[in-house]
Amino acid sequence: MIATAQTTMNAKPHVSRITVTPTMAANWLENANTNNRKIREAYAKQLARDMAQGRWRLTHEGIAFDPHGVLLDGQHRLWGVVLADVPVEMHVWFEITSDALAVINGGKPRSLADQLRLSREHGRVTKNHTSVLNAMLGGMSGPNKMTALEASDALGRHGEAVAFALSAIPSGKYVANATTRAVIGRAYYSADHQRLRNFGQMLASGIVPDASATGVILLRQYLYSNPGDSYAARRDRYAKAERALLAFLKHEPITRLIAAKQELFPLPEEAKV
Repeated sequence: MIATAQTTMNAKPHVSRITVTPTMAANWLENANTNNRKIREAYAKQLARDMAQGRWRLTHEGIAFDPHGVLLDGQHRLWGVVLADVPVEMHVWFEITSDALAVINGGKPRSLADQLRLSREHGRVTKNHTSVLNAMLGGMSGPNKMTALEASDALGRHGEAVAFALSAIPSGKYVANATTRAVIGRAYYSADHQRLRNFGQMLASGIVPDASATGVILLRQYLYSNPGDSYAARRDRYAKAERALLAFLKHEPITRLIAAKQELFPLPEEAKV
């Protein structure tokens, strides 16, 4: 039984607002976490990033113990506190009966777009916005896995670029995907916007004005022939989209589409000082 939970007969559930320190979190995980699922390390690390960088927010969700001091809910939050090595304020519930486990975390998980839309900080956010944002931030390495708070910060920085990329390629089978849009979103910071719109229009329609835009046709053919969604496919698609866009922007006629070997359109925070 943990020291912070005082068991009394017929005690009712109650909650306290507690600053959970790394020592407290480690103690609860070691001594009270006896019947939970296996911790997902990657998810705990995501929470830890928010905590360490001051993005964590107090909500109705927190930590829950049963009348015997057994941890029912919140192990990932506690492990996040340990990994971040910072104190975090949370609501801690006591005297929650074990039959509550049947419904804890039983709802349908919200998508990243759902979470951002509910925050009302960025207007109407769709899955297209978050998929393009993830691909933009991941770059050559592939889409990033972000928490809602990380995504909110990133959308605050790159919201205009994401919206531009979506408008540049509004539709098109195999063409209007997160990867090709992400390349345009990255180029938004360094290339002429009308040229980027022209690239998107030509890629979607397959109609090019002259031989200097052959890279667009080669990319379009490649996208139609390689619609896979594996990590390797996304990475190759991204690298070839960057090379095709660079050739288009430089009015360079190419006869073969070779994947870029390094990032061609760095984001402002990636540019070397």
